[in-house]
Amino acid sequence: MGLEILEEFRPVTPIQAISEARRFNHGAGLYDLDETKELDNVECHTPKSPAHTFKSVPLVCPPAPKKPRPARIKLSPPAQGYFKVPHDLASVFISLNNPSKKIRAS
Repeated sequence: MGLEILEEFRPVTPIQAISEARRFNHGAGLYDLDETKELDNVECHTPKSPAHTFKSVPLVCPPAPKKPRPARIKLSPPAQGYFKVPHDLASVFISLNNPSKKIRAS
């Protein structure tokens, strides 16, 4: 069915990798492998000296930040004044005889 292993496809032999004699460290240049293994064995730990600790522990959390209120700006009327608008707004607009879009009736 296609899942059978054919004789012409033999398993690939593994490639033998040669270990590097030196490893490059960007900070200090080239080191021997033995020196890098010693550096890798050093465990990380949290600094606990007085220089690295807080001077005073905060007893109460500070309050949450508040959203600033929007500024109330009252605009003055325009210097030219407002346009006079008739009471019947339909008389201001011109009606189009031919609509530019077709109206769908469903």
